[in-house]
Amino acid sequence: MRKLYLFSLLLLPLIADAQYAKYELVEWFTNTYCPICASRNPSLRTVYNEYEGQKLHRITIHPSVPYPQCPLYNFNKEDNGARQAYYGVSGTPTLFINGVRSSSSASVFESDVQSQLDQSSPVALVVTEVNAGSRQAHVTIKVDGAVPDGDYRLFVAILEESVDLVANNGETEHLDVLRKFITSNEGDAFDMPAAGAEVTKSYSVDLPSGVDPTKAYVIAFIQDISSKLILNSGTKFDEVITGLHDVSVESEMQLFPNPARDVLNLSVNSEFKVHKVTIFNHLGQNVLSRSLLVPENNVALNVENLPSGTYSLIADLAGDKKASVQFVRE
Repeated sequence: MRKLYLFSLLLLPLIADAQYAKYELVEWFTNTYCPICASRNPSLRTVYNEYEGQKLHRITIHPSVPYPQCPLYNFNKEDNGARQAYYGVSGTPTLFINGVRSSSSASVFESDVQSQLDQSSPVALVVTEVNAGSRQAHVTIKVDGAVPDGDYRLFVAILEESVDLVANNGETEHLDVLRKFITSNEGDAFDMPAAGAEVTKSYSVDLPSGVDPTKAYVIAFIQDISSKLILNSGTKFDEVITGLHDVSVESEMQLFPNPARDVLNLSVNSEFKVHKVTIFNHLGQNVLSRSLLVPENNVALNVENLPSGTYSLIADLAGDKKASVQFVRE
């Protein structure tokens, strides 16, 4: 059976699907009456600001806990409460990155942000906004690879870049504040396009009273409501979305042995050099990352601590040139 398994793996083409750059979506639960938020949010914001230029999005959500009199919660109890209930938030500040719980410790939050930098996704969301006459938003879902199985929902929401409010806890910075979901606050079901295809959803954007139209913008994200993992997110401020330049064939990238137990060897031809290697599990989580101070043609990776399963490896070869392939850890 093992010989047949190995033979089947050898027959698999080593050409992985092209991918898009993945944004980290930080869902930031805070409360304007919370004194702990006032003490911890500044250092957390310092971390966020440091990495903001490296593909981060933020939604600031105000739950009913620990203080239901929070005015930013009461502005829209239903939508704030929906995200609070979905994640089971019982205190603030509480942060999630792409649906995964992080920490209100600035050092741990920074480590979590770093661990998800430079990830890729088979799905991109391109958001455009039109303000001529009636305000509209168009969300284009582009697929350029195999999408993991999941119960996906599309969320589209109105955020306000900054809200002028001197809070009861003394805070004056309220950024990227959730004001209203345009879709259902439980997300809208949709048909995921096939690889290489795209679909555009259009929405009328009716701003709630009290939202500054010059500060309002739309964010869209796709989430697996079962696992809570977020595939990707998008706003009108994002860079032009293009697929990563996959040079798996040109570089003649090889992995051996495959399946691997302890050491996985990676090689490319003499025209390319490996600058960085990142390994993702079947959920798209970064489980191993290694940057080479001196780029090489051959790299040996220690994978003995990875659980058994199927993984995707992406090698940064130069600029936007990447090579990707799957392997099995026995």
